[in-house]
Amino acid sequence: MRLTLLLLGLLAVSATLYAVPREPQTVEQAVVRLTNYQQSPDWNAPWRMKPPQPSTGTGFLVEAGLILTSAHVVSDSRMLLVHKPAVPEPFIAKVVAVAHDSDLALLQVDDPSFYAGLTPLPFGNLPELQSRVQAYGYPLGGEELSHTEGVVSRIEFGTYVHPGVDSHLLIQTDTAINPGNSGGPVMQEGKVVGVAFQSNLKLNDVGYFIPVPLIQRFLRDLEDGSYDGVPEIGIQTSPLLNRNERAFLGLPEGEGGVHVDRILSRSSAAGVLQAGDVLLEIEGLPINHAGMVRHQALLVDFYIVAEDRQVGEVLSFVIWRDHRRHTVALTLKLPPFGREVRNSYDRLPEYLIHGGLVFVALTRNYLKAQDQLHPVLAYEHWFREIEQPNTLREQRVVLARVLPASSNSGYTELRNFVLDRFNDTPVQSLEHLDLLLHSLPAETRHLVFTSHWNPVPVTLNRHEVESKHNEILQTYGITEAKRLHTTKGL
Repeated sequence: MRLTLLLLGLLAVSATLYAVPREPQTVEQAVVRLTNYQQSPDWNAPWRMKPPQPSTGTGFLVEAGLILTSAHVVSDSRMLLVHKPAVPEPFIAKVVAVAHDSDLALLQVDDPSFYAGLTPLPFGNLPELQSRVQAYGYPLGGEELSHTEGVVSRIEFGTYVHPGVDSHLLIQTDTAINPGNSGGPVMQEGKVVGVAFQSNLKLNDVGYFIPVPLIQRFLRDLEDGSYDGVPEIGIQTSPLLNRNERAFLGLPEGEGGVHVDRILSRSSAAGVLQAGDVLLEIEGLPINHAGMVRHQALLVDFYIVAEDRQVGEVLSFVIWRDHRRHTVALTLKLPPFGREVRNSYDRLPEYLIHGGLVFVALTRNYLKAQDQLHPVLAYEHWFREIEQPNTLREQRVVLARVLPASSNSGYTELRNFVLDRFNDTPVQSLEHLDLLLHSLPAETRHLVFTSHWNPVPVTLNRHEVESKHNEILQTYGITEAKRLHTTKGL
């Protein structure tokens, strides 16, 4: 309840930031250094944790006694310290809200003395191209606040490094944003216009920051005291830059729009839009042949209209279908791919061990933990559901490895066996597999695991597996045979 009231207070105040003039604030009275002692799991041995590692970042005070920073600065936290300027002893902080999909987080310090002498920073607007901005933070190698200055060179949609798959509006600048600066404010005329975040490591002299519209969307999402996430339309589109292609589709001369190539199953668009539709308008904004709309004097991707909305809100389109204009509306949902496709933080991996066979969910984190790219796993993770929607499962289950024992001899070198069926029943998830294993008829003698990628199934003797199960766990120092349906683990 306390968090809800704090967030409501922040939202009420932030809603007036554009309308009420405010005196310029001293940045040094708002920006703090963060030290996060983070600990992440070993995705190849999901019952184990890696050693804790310290990392640093930056945050800044906003209204209602909360610190805004980047989610990647505080992910997988075991202990989080806030260093106040000119105060030798750090303060312990806690994460009160996090948006891994948009790399934002809010922190709180319970000690009221922390806030003495600190002044919250006001928010500004979306900066213009070629306008100058200043980035503040605590880069690695020093404990003093530093700032750099540069110009806004690009405003566009791009993939955020932290979640790995989510694309949002981002701003590129030639301002130096170095490790340790992440989470710090990017300022213009005394107001925050963005939050510094993870950059493209392949580019030199380029920094990125999260713009104010996405920050304010994050804060509005928290109005009910919890974070739902950024909804998505759930379509793949392509531009219509060739006039012959537009003529083939029957589009009138001068009409804009983009072609709908694919509808993702379970998405907001499923059952409303169709492959082959042409999107002409979104919420009354014309979409040009490149998929851009005019938004706050900028030409940006039409997805920005959906990004500003909340889960459950309705989005209207004007479309071209069957050589006629139609108006349709869809209710926005969260992305259908879920947590398995994103980089995962703040939770422990799910697993199930039975007779020394280690089963895991096929997640992005597990895929990244492999020594080299595994083509079968990559296909199952990224493309199987798109190309074969009839094979939709709650989770893709993988027999990751085998802990050698007499009951599983002959399979000890087996790795990354994509599981389709157990005893001829399609496996929907780890939880479903666990249920199947523990509800076998008494007369069942063998455990048979099959995969369409492997012609020969894995076959074990049920009695041997069950009699050796606890001994195997003890031999390998594993205290829990399974961890299922975790949402928060750190």
